[in-house]
Amino acid sequence: MVLTYTLIFLPVIMAASLFICISYYKKKITELEKKQKIALMACNAKQSLIGINDFPDTYITDSQIKIRFLAKNGIDVDTALSNMNGNINQYNDSILSFVGESQRVEDELFNLLQQGNMLQYGARIHQLRVKANMLGILNLTDTAFFHEIEAYGNNPDIVRLNWEKLSFELDEACDNFTRYIKSLGVKDGAIDENGNKITFKKWGEQLQEAFTALEMYDTDKAKNILNNLLRYHIDSDITKNIESIISNIDEIMNQKNRRFF
Repeated sequence: MVLTYTLIFLPVIMAASLFICISYYKKKITELEKKQKIALMACNAKQSLIGINDFPDTYITDSQIKIRFLAKNGIDVDTALSNMNGNINQYNDSILSFVGESQRVEDELFNLLQQGNMLQYGARIHQLRVKANMLGILNLTDTAFFHEIEAYGNNPDIVRLNWEKLSFELDEACDNFTRYIKSLGVKDGAIDENGNKITFKKWGEQLQEAFTALEMYDTDKAKNILNNLLRYHIDSDITKNIESIISNIDEIMNQKNRRFF
């Protein structure tokens, strides 16, 4: 009788055992896949930190964060700041001076052009070119140089044909500078958990620590660090990339086990 029941329920027992076995290994496979995906994501992310030693060991300030707006609008702020020994306050002061006198400069140039006084026009446009170059306004620098050459070549007609381009680029630069200056003054909250001001270098080191945690499959630690770094809005693209990494981590970790049946 015992043998009979055993034979009857043997297929059920075997099926249950097989299901438990498959479920166990299925979970193992799924975890391995997750680890592989997380590790690959961490490896790709760390490629962006090859130049970690290039992060300046200076405090993150409101101007240093928001000045990236100018870089995204064609202003070579890196070269401009380099020429000023990294003095961002001096750069801001130069911007204010440039914007403040821009309308007067444009009116003077226009009047000289109308008078056909190419010698004085050339001297005045040279001054504008030097200032534009100092502030990193690449397109205006090139256009002003063209006007200067044509003015000294006594070609007023060519200068007139290109006046609108010069005027537009000057107004565009002033508009970007004005938007940047008006955006300053907001406290950026760039402090760490101990109330100390955070530096760009420290920020980069924390980002590297987050990616190292990902490689170790410590997703909770990685997410905590990344969420903390989101408080420092260094750049909109960087913020979007960090948010995307956090979203990808959640997506991978929340993947449901694939059904075998």
